[in-house]
Amino acid sequence: MLIINDGNKLNRIIYLIVIFIFGCDNVAKLEVSQKAKKRAQELTTNNIVESAELFNKPSSNKNLDRNFVFLDSSRTGINFKNIWKPDPIYKGQLGNSFIASGVAIGDYNNDGLQDVFLSRQKDGGKLYRNLGGFRFEDVTKEAGISSDSMWSTGVSFIDINNDGWLDIYVCGFDSPNHLYINHKGNYKESAKDVGLDFKGASVSMAFSDFDRDGDLDAYLLTNRLHDTDSTMNVKTVKNNKDPYVVVPEHREIGYFIKRPGRVPLLVNAGQFDHLYRNDGGKFVDVSIESGIGQHPYYGLSATWWDYNNDGMPDLYVANDYMGPDHLYQNMGEDENGVTRFKDVVTEALPYTPWFSMGSDYSDINNDGRMDLMAADMAGSNHYRDKVSMGSMSGPNSEAWFLNFPKPPQYMRNTVYLNTGTERFMEVAYLTGLAATDWTWTVKFGDLDNDGYEDVYFTNGMSRDFVNGDLKDRFRVITNNDEKVLKESDLWENEEPYRLSNMVYKNLGDFNFKNVSSDWRLDYYGVSTGSALGDLDGDGDLDVVMNGFDESTRFYRNDLVQNNSIRVTLVGKKSNSQGLGARIEMDYDNRTKKMLRYSSSSRGFMSSSEPVIHFGLGDHTKADRVTIHWPSGNIQILENIPSGYDYTISEKNTSQKIEDKKAQMFKKGESSIANIYHYEKYFDDFKRENLLPNKLSQLGAGVSWGDIDGDGDDDIYIGGSSGFPGRIFTNNGSGNFSNMFQFVFKVDAGYEDMGSIFIDPDSDGDLDLFVVSGGVECNAGDKILQDRLYINDGSGNFAKAASGLIPKINSSGGVVAAADINKDGKLELFIGGRVVPGSYPESPRSYLLTNSGKRYIDATDNIAPEVKYSGMVTSAIFSDVDGDNWADLLVTYEWGPIRFFQNKSGKLVERTNDVGLKGKSGWFNSISAGDVDNDGDTDFIIGSTGYNTKYKASSINPEILFYGDFDGSGKKNIIEAKFEKDICFPRRGLGCSSSAMPIIKEKFPTYHDFAVSSLEEIYTEELLSSADKFEVNELASGFLINLTDANGNISFDFRPLPRIIQASPVFGSSLCDVNGDGNLDLYVVQNFSGPQRETGYMHGGISQLMLGDGAGNFKSVSAEESGLVVPGDATSLTTHDINDDGSVDFLVGVNNGKYESFINQTNPDSYALRLPDFPRGKKYIGSKIWVYYNNDSVQLHELFAGGGYLSQSAPIIFIGNKKNIKKIILQWPDGTKNEIHNYKDIGGISSL
Repeated sequence: MLIINDGNKLNRIIYLIVIFIFGCDNVAKLEVSQKAKKRAQELTTNNIVESAELFNKPSSNKNLDRNFVFLDSSRTGINFKNIWKPDPIYKGQLGNSFIASGVAIGDYNNDGLQDVFLSRQKDGGKLYRNLGGFRFEDVTKEAGISSDSMWSTGVSFIDINNDGWLDIYVCGFDSPNHLYINHKGNYKESAKDVGLDFKGASVSMAFSDFDRDGDLDAYLLTNRLHDTDSTMNVKTVKNNKDPYVVVPEHREIGYFIKRPGRVPLLVNAGQFDHLYRNDGGKFVDVSIESGIGQHPYYGLSATWWDYNNDGMPDLYVANDYMGPDHLYQNMGEDENGVTRFKDVVTEALPYTPWFSMGSDYSDINNDGRMDLMAADMAGSNHYRDKVSMGSMSGPNSEAWFLNFPKPPQYMRNTVYLNTGTERFMEVAYLTGLAATDWTWTVKFGDLDNDGYEDVYFTNGMSRDFVNGDLKDRFRVITNNDEKVLKESDLWENEEPYRLSNMVYKNLGDFNFKNVSSDWRLDYYGVSTGSALGDLDGDGDLDVVMNGFDESTRFYRNDLVQNNSIRVTLVGKKSNSQGLGARIEMDYDNRTKKMLRYSSSSRGFMSSSEPVIHFGLGDHTKADRVTIHWPSGNIQILENIPSGYDYTISEKNTSQKIEDKKAQMFKKGESSIANIYHYEKYFDDFKRENLLPNKLSQLGAGVSWGDIDGDGDDDIYIGGSSGFPGRIFTNNGSGNFSNMFQFVFKVDAGYEDMGSIFIDPDSDGDLDLFVVSGGVECNAGDKILQDRLYINDGSGNFAKAASGLIPKINSSGGVVAAADINKDGKLELFIGGRVVPGSYPESPRSYLLTNSGKRYIDATDNIAPEVKYSGMVTSAIFSDVDGDNWADLLVTYEWGPIRFFQNKSGKLVERTNDVGLKGKSGWFNSISAGDVDNDGDTDFIIGSTGYNTKYKASSINPEILFYGDFDGSGKKNIIEAKFEKDICFPRRGLGCSSSAMPIIKEKFPTYHDFAVSSLEEIYTEELLSSADKFEVNELASGFLINLTDANGNISFDFRPLPRIIQASPVFGSSLCDVNGDGNLDLYVVQNFSGPQRETGYMHGGISQLMLGDGAGNFKSVSAEESGLVVPGDATSLTTHDINDDGSVDFLVGVNNGKYESFINQTNPDSYALRLPDFPRGKKYIGSKIWVYYNNDSVQLHELFAGGGYLSQSAPIIFIGNKKNIKKIILQWPDGTKNEIHNYKDIGGISSL
């Protein structure tokens, strides 16, 4: 009798018997059409591809199961567990990344099956050979891998010597790293021989041919070698001017961070990372000479990718805690032949994660540009978020750090959207991927083969080190214990912090859906390294996951059967794996495309299979595959059937790719392109602790008008408190001069908001009205008085005499002008923005009428309902119903879009009657234009957008309560949200109790606070007695005018495309950019005002959308448009700086440099500058109807004020005159002219 006591041997014998009976070659293959088979044969016969192997037939009915199936050790033959049992000297690593373990997938023996290497804290890890059918055997010793004493971490399969056989690189903690050279299936450890036997805190080695010489170079990512208590022994350089410089030998133990207003902080250091260049098989450390340098941070992932598509591998390095992330742009060789790198993270990224962990790249929107995601530890639900916010308040708070670095670091995931320019957008909240708990692995892959790459996350930690209650408890114990207990000793007795893994399906249009439970990838435990690969050869991606004190988990992909194509690259002139290649696929009759990039280590401590995977949905072929090899060769393959795994060898080619199209706009070079707006720092939150956003940085307004009567338009640039406004005069050749105004210097203490050029004294020149605002004062302060400046006719201004305008001491925002009562004089609407120190109370708004001698307050008579209508953000006058009476639309923060209909000179609110009832938002701006060419005016509403932690709907709105909640007599702000129909406070225990100490008395722990509803914390009685505000719409959108022929007014609000929702929209303009006769849309974005836990809303760079004349818009990439505004863009005005008849833009930026853009589209455009007409002195309120040959009619109105703090030049951009039938101009008094000469004149013309 044969007795076998070893379970692994028994499994192996069973597998060998199965293979002997059935044979590896008898696996059923996927069925494809005869046409596909014929084409695959042609590809191999004609040496277009080296081989084409049909996928295996799925082992289960995927259309029935539709999920991932966990296969335990009895199914796979792999019984592997990363057991945490380190030497006692390493127990301090419990809170470090080395609790984790990695996964590598690759075909080490070239049998066509993907094998697996697993790392762990003991024995150096194991190699498992794939026997087929998801069965594996341990071949570690058989293959020559021996490292029993090694604490292995990150692992990679890599062909380091270009011989076509995958070698294995294994990183170690406090032990030399190992490189196993593959000798046709047998390995020999050779790290020391090639110079890669670094000993220290190695996390992973990321390989790339960064100098494109055909062999692989490497970047070694490291972390902290010493425990947290080691900083107590750090020494500084003596007798140094800066006493906070650490001695060289301690630079990898601790370093100082300079804090604002406080002494520098000593923090734990990680080891220096190392960049190795492969010099003929020997690796040389070139970290210093390459520009990478030495940075003592906690590295957690390093990702090679080519973000700018220049063929040179760039590098993203994600660093934990206070270490900044790096984006190293490959600058190519310098004059000495050294490949140099430049860290462009500050210029390229708006912010990064605070505790950066895993990272990965993907073209998430299939636009041909590679995007990137970096993970953090943000809680995915209210409870986790609030329990982990302990360190965000109090004397030991680290909240100061959030906005301190450049770029800022926030505790949330980031998704960087590649714009094809030097600046990325950030869209984590927009995509739904901002918070995935304590995330280690980020893995992109098309898991359901639908043509969009999905993303998978592993979660968990050895202990819950961010739990505020545990940290507070341990701090008390260690401070009081006479034996000086170490905090690390206390953590050892706690349970692991188990969390569920997550997977999100990419739905397209920047939208991901959590399908973790549906796909059964929501395992609850401590999962760390993970990799993707097709382990059963059926054409989809399976998942392997390693963990902490966890058995390895294998998941077979049994999702719905969609088509796919897989490509293995064989480099010849390039490195053998083609690492660094960019692969583009066109399909669906070349209407769709995908992009992949070949790289090694991705995610965290792991490397997926070295195979390029394309899902195709129900499409059966790729129309074209273009391979951009690292060597510069470009290989194009046509008509590639799905269902095959192709091996493609590099060929020397002379293929060239078409040059990029010229950009639509270029940056202006005149003096207005160098205007700066400045702000003095003011701490809004000191006065109102729980204020959601700063209110002291809302300015940067712009107004255009011909102040000196020379026939061209000049500019007023609003100032801020301490910085005067400025006039720039136009010299007629596109250049501007700063015209000093003494009165502006005298009034430098005012905070300028809205401004407009008007002629209230009817003397034929433009005077200037400026609204005063801000919160750097008390309510009613005289510094809030609005101002009227009188023009002497030559562009010199003096302050209007007292009494010409009424006393207006409300902190205002906007001003808009129109002749409301048809008396030939302009009325002014002045919107109150805020009550300083009493947000969100409603400020006073005004309606001023011109008596002929002075402005008087006529609010009660003309528009009583606007008086205390809310916090006004923007306003515009427009004849909505075509009755030749100017109506008023006003936007609000924590309020609706209000519509005031002009009834014979009186403004009557009809908001609830015209389709706007119940819609409330944080609306920023309103601008106007006829987007659907139906002869009436539609509107663009700028709002917060979707790329924020706030989520609002009619069912679950965002809520704000304002009242006295602690009996102190002082009103406080409480923001609230809904989660699973329960209302919770938005702010955490620390912030709330710092404003209202009674909260801490009632809820002493973070747990108590986190599990309590809003009513349980503040009581229903107190909440009901408070003022309540709601927001149910966050989107920027169209307000489509549906007024019928009988004058029945109706509006339809339609959200703008999701790409615009990536950041708050302020300035906006509807104008014909490309001269096709249809109005296009340009918006400018971003806001640095949110309180620091919310973080800056800097996801956008501005966005151009081309209109089709039917109300539909198509986004234009920044790479094509040339329009990039990374700062806090506020005002947006249009003008024609070079008199070519095409619209140009000037963008105001709060506390930053203005941006000027000149139109380069060169359309056969036509523009009307109304002041050039004989009767054009009074142009505000004019209308222009453009009748096109297709019988559509486009209406233009000339406004005074609108958008965001904007008054554009008085120019109407008509578009291509060839398509025009006639143009009718109506002046404010109702008289009309038909314009006849437009067909013979280019650029700007007049009657």
